[in-house]
Amino acid sequence: MTAPESSATMEGALPAWVQRWLAPAVGFTLFVAALLVLRRELHAVGYHELSTAVFSRDASVLALAVLLTALNYLVLTGYDLLALRYVGRPLPVARVAFASFVAYAIQHNVGFGWVSGASVRYRFYSRWGVTPAELSRIVFFYTTTFWLGLLVLGGLTLLLDPLPALHQLPGRQLSGAFGALLLALCLAYAVAAVRRRGALRLGRLELSLPAPTIVAGQFALSLLDWMLAAAVAWVLLPAGRPAFPLFVGAFLVAQLLSMISHVPGGVGVFETLLVLLLKPVLPAAEVLPALLLFRVVYYLLPLALALVLLVGDELLQRRDQARRVTAAFGSLTVELAPRLLAVFVFLGGAVLLFSGATPSEHSRLRWLERFLPLGVLELSHFVGSVVGVGLLLLSRGIARRLDASWHLAVTGLGLGVVASLFKGGDYEEATLLALLLVVLVRARGEFDRKAAFFGGRFSPGWVAALVAVVGASVWLGFFSFRHADYSRQLWWSFELRGDASRFLRASVGAAVALLAFGASRLLRPAPPELSLPSAEDLDAAAAVIATQDSASACLVYMGDKAVLFDADRRGFVMYGVRGETWVALGDPVGPDEGRPGLVRAFLERCDDFDGTPVFYEVARDRLHLYADFGLSFVKLGEEARVPLRGFSLEGGGAKQLRQSLRRLEREGCDFRLLDAPEVVARLPDLRAVSDEWLSRKDAAEKGFSLGFFSDDYLRRLPVAVLARGPRIEAFANVWTGQRRVELSVDMMRYRETAPPGVMEALFVHLMLWGQQQGYQWFNLGMAPLSGLEESPLAPWWNRIAGFLFEYGEAFYNFQGLRAYKEKFRPTWEPRYLVYPGGLALPRIMADVAALVAGSYRRILLK
Repeated sequence: MTAPESSATMEGALPAWVQRWLAPAVGFTLFVAALLVLRRELHAVGYHELSTAVFSRDASVLALAVLLTALNYLVLTGYDLLALRYVGRPLPVARVAFASFVAYAIQHNVGFGWVSGASVRYRFYSRWGVTPAELSRIVFFYTTTFWLGLLVLGGLTLLLDPLPALHQLPGRQLSGAFGALLLALCLAYAVAAVRRRGALRLGRLELSLPAPTIVAGQFALSLLDWMLAAAVAWVLLPAGRPAFPLFVGAFLVAQLLSMISHVPGGVGVFETLLVLLLKPVLPAAEVLPALLLFRVVYYLLPLALALVLLVGDELLQRRDQARRVTAAFGSLTVELAPRLLAVFVFLGGAVLLFSGATPSEHSRLRWLERFLPLGVLELSHFVGSVVGVGLLLLSRGIARRLDASWHLAVTGLGLGVVASLFKGGDYEEATLLALLLVVLVRARGEFDRKAAFFGGRFSPGWVAALVAVVGASVWLGFFSFRHADYSRQLWWSFELRGDASRFLRASVGAAVALLAFGASRLLRPAPPELSLPSAEDLDAAAAVIATQDSASACLVYMGDKAVLFDADRRGFVMYGVRGETWVALGDPVGPDEGRPGLVRAFLERCDDFDGTPVFYEVARDRLHLYADFGLSFVKLGEEARVPLRGFSLEGGGAKQLRQSLRRLEREGCDFRLLDAPEVVARLPDLRAVSDEWLSRKDAAEKGFSLGFFSDDYLRRLPVAVLARGPRIEAFANVWTGQRRVELSVDMMRYRETAPPGVMEALFVHLMLWGQQQGYQWFNLGMAPLSGLEESPLAPWWNRIAGFLFEYGEAFYNFQGLRAYKEKFRPTWEPRYLVYPGGLALPRIMADVAALVAGSYRRILLK
């Protein structure tokens, strides 16, 4: 039993901040409602009765629950084996079992916020040869398999014997019809698999229905999965439990509604729903202890084992990398171990808070009293709860791989171990924290980021989880000590059996720590604007550019983009920010072996500020850099590159180019290439040409990926001019490289008095000059939206872009630009936009366009 990894989005329907906060707010509200319902249902039950019921469960029953859990995870492996057979990519069973167990253990507990099952699978399956397209089909396949069992069992439950709790609801007469509808959907899927031939297309995903034998396997595995998952909880119920078919129906409803709640793992929501659904059969006091054990056996134990396996695999990969010269997979993917460790650090904080909100074992307290003064016991209890809040806060930094967070988390876990032992002899709790401490220390190499903990934003889901855990600990404390006399004297009561007093003081300490953190966030200085590069940064970038083949990296000299260097400043990413979209221009600049690290660094920078990462105008031969991080891509257009070794003005194809040169000669125009000192001297003349051109075109300066007139920008590069005597008629700044591979131009401007075809002639002169200097290519830049597939089966973006290319001349000269560049007989190479996927593409495109134009208002202006 596992939740699917798809969710509906409302991109564009609501403001972005509402979309970010909506799901966490709904989940938090449902979690609070679940606590209130539980408090009402448990009004006649005390903490001691519940804890006794939990810890008195027979060992044979627990062993049976563990065995059923193991069988269930074995069935889940069948999901993946069948999916791999469906895509035609069989893998060894042991590998599939390893990857699927880790994926499902994480998926069950964490939900969709931090780590998804698809991300875990991508980590392992791509290492074993599975492509991103195949992985998409695998995810679709096992998600379908998941729903088949739910629909069949749910339909049968509603059709044959509705739950007693549903009898009280309006419209209960329709439950049978609804159950029949669910069964009909499953039957339709089976019939379609038998009768339909050909592919289904869902967006960019093309799918073929499985063969009938595979569909039969889907039904069998899904039914067995759901029944085993329900059986784990059913065997943990005490005597007098309902019949298994009745319990399966209640279990299905509770699981489905808890998934809809968006609460990770359905914590609290699932338990409350099952308590209510089983209320006619079993009282809450007997159901809740069984469900707490189910949470430990079915969720937490597999998650702990998955953590050990994942960290072990991470360490193994790093050891293997040390023996290899080529880049290894571990450095190319977003590390999962830190994110899973963050979950466990968060859980460790929750354990300390919940422990501080419940009574201590009095026999252990009396034993501690013989060795420790009461003051140490009181202080340990207080420190334990404050450290618990600290671990909750630090979990975010652990997920971001921050060095400082690792040190503080290690210190906090060490203090937690000591506090657990000293406050009540809780050796079980201390053992768990110590094990987590050992794993965290072993994973030291993962935490190498030096970013500030307070420098990034905190996601809405994380904030909601933080407040929910602290609130739940307070709820648990008041439930545990509901019969205490809450008076002023209780606050100042210090005695061995004063658990309620210690709970109050510890809760206030935890709340103060949380409020102090919130205040520091609210009162901190406003985040700095996008930090633009200094002259020293541009000089460092120039040293990197000198080692590159591509000339487009010279756009960094414009100084309007932030620059993210790697640790030794041998590579960089230049980027801009518009709204929530962080746009890196081009591929990372630097040595090939350093590019994956720069991609990861940029993704982490975006994650720090809850931004959407985008890479704009990337080359086809580097798409694998982004696919390794699970990013998607769409084609933007094609870039024209003229091979200079074969460039010639001979032949009929170059007739128009020869005419442009002769026209210039008749007009008395000369071609010159100004070096840096000459550019500085002629800057006033160049500005005069630029100002006249902008005024005549009624245009505004652009930016980001298009050059604008700037003295600092121009003085760093040569400038090609066409002049009549001392008067400059046209100019273009030239991107050159010391390796003499690629030559290009950026900003092109000319006077009204310039001869017709002046820029065309300027290009020809530059190509001939570059050919003489030994350059291999002349880059004419990109023709947007050109070269996209126009098939009816093409993705929706291709179809929209193709329509704009054909009919959008009123907004942009798409076809004319392509035709103009075709005169030089270039080689066309595709360029792509890389983004996280989903339905955010329209917003991303608008943000990129606004970044280039300077504002949203100026997108449609010249």
